[in-house]
Amino acid sequence: MSLSRSILAAVALALLALGCATPETVQRRSSLASYLGAKPAPPAAPAPGPAEVALPFRLGIAFVPADPTQSRGDIAPTNQLGPLGAGQEPELLDRVTTSFAQKAWARDLKPIPSLYLARGGGWEDLDKVARSFQVEVIALVSVDQVQFSNPKWYAWTYWTLVGAYMVKGDKNDTTTVVDAAVYHVPSRTLLFRAGGLGTAKGTSTWSGREDAFRTQSRESLALAMADLSASLDREAAAFRQSVAKGARTDVRLVDPTLPAPPTEPVSR
Repeated sequence: MSLSRSILAAVALALLALGCATPETVQRRSSLASYLGAKPAPPAAPAPGPAEVALPFRLGIAFVPADPTQSRGDIAPTNQLGPLGAGQEPELLDRVTTSFAQKAWARDLKPIPSLYLARGGGWEDLDKVARSFQVEVIALVSVDQVQFSNPKWYAWTYWTLVGAYMVKGDKNDTTTVVDAAVYHVPSRTLLFRAGGLGTAKGTSTWSGREDAFRTQSRESLALAMADLSASLDREAAAFRQSVAKGARTDVRLVDPTLPAPPTEPVSR
């Protein structure tokens, strides 16, 4: 009888583990569309011509306010507000600012904490922020981070026999996408945008997956920020070339390093 009860207890424990150890997904994001597109944009003041932008940019830099965290499975994400953990925004804002400071096309950088931006505030809110910080060009940085934990069959087996703390049997992946959209705020003109991607992979015990997620979140975000820095150089160079060649008729750059436009000969 005791053997039967032991077998039933083992089966019950295995079924419990099977039921709990299901794939889990956590998504944290701050969406540019949610910020700028949540409200109808009031019409911009009519411009006599293309937006006139001086180079190097006098640039404000801000993280877009975070959307609510979404999760599937049993995991309870420790940070419900967005991809940036407590105290992480100032560090990352400083890192982004340092990245922009290394660019020849940017100067007088002004970090703007996200608390100055209202969630879903739209263009009217961004206009106020630009006036408050006395900048016309702002880089809006958004972050989208997805974390996935996929338990393996051998993890379930060993969980019932050995214990979750003794076997690394779960595959944890974290992918972060960082997007920087650079706007001329008075004219509401998108000058250019650049993106960065970072992925951190690893394994953990089923009970240790939340700690693994926290570590991977930081690693993935750091990789994405490094990728963003290189992408900014490429996209800024492409933007300047498109303006110089006349492909961007909505923007006029005041840039002493650009060649003067050709003048037509005066007929006599």
